[in-house]
Amino acid sequence: MTATSTPEPDAATNKTITAISWTGGKDCNLALLYAKRDPTLDVRYLLCFRLEDKAFRAHPIPFMEEQADAIGLPLLFVDIPKDTDDYMKAYVEGVRKVKDAHRITAIVTGDMDLVGTMERNWMEQVCETLDMKCHLPLWKMDRVQCLETLLKEGFDIIFTCVKAPFFDGSWINRSLDENALKEMQDIVNRKLETNDEGGEGEEKVEKKLPLDLAGERGEYHTMCVNGPFYNKRVVMDVNAEPHREDIRGGTHWKGNIHNADSIWTISLKIVG
Repeated sequence: MTATSTPEPDAATNKTITAISWTGGKDCNLALLYAKRDPTLDVRYLLCFRLEDKAFRAHPIPFMEEQADAIGLPLLFVDIPKDTDDYMKAYVEGVRKVKDAHRITAIVTGDMDLVGTMERNWMEQVCETLDMKCHLPLWKMDRVQCLETLLKEGFDIIFTCVKAPFFDGSWINRSLDENALKEMQDIVNRKLETNDEGGEGEEKVEKKLPLDLAGERGEYHTMCVNGPFYNKRVVMDVNAEPHREDIRGGTHWKGNIHNADSIWTISLKIVG
């Protein structure tokens, strides 16, 4: 899937100067692989959208920096102000700055589906506003196909964030391999206890959806430590015990985003 705008290619290469929307997870890595194989794209940057004063526990910034070094591409940041009340405007202005500074005319994202209450892909809307091209090579991709492709292409992936009721802390820092995929397919078929009926005078509880195998509702997050375009393996010093957050009453995001009572994330050892 590609947005309709067609920016002018770089005069020297006749290719579109491109950045990859980056979290370091499996999907953006696969999107980068596809972008590198696209003869019309000149992939030059990794682009991370960073919310001010928010910890990136699922996708730690030091981890992303090590990935960028191993891949050999600069990691750029778009900082989103903590007090913003218009996130679309903040994203557009942030992308406008890196577009002007680095002549970026296309962004590739690993998004696979709509999230929450969105009616259109977020990055596609940002790019459309700036007359940039947006590539979504994984859009509506079959989930099993996505994970099997990652394994076939040789990506080495670990779980860095998992959520109840599908997972527990034992999954943190575990490899996403064939055995993990088989277990996840079993979890997909597991019935969840939910009170979605709502009696008279009671607020109806949003029905809990089964596990999305690719984690598109936020059920889990990953980071890649190696892959076909990595010059070296990413090695991080990780604490044995993951960070755990228990949320009284559970999270209450709207739409199809997974709500959880407990969340586990990778815990990196701080050097210095």
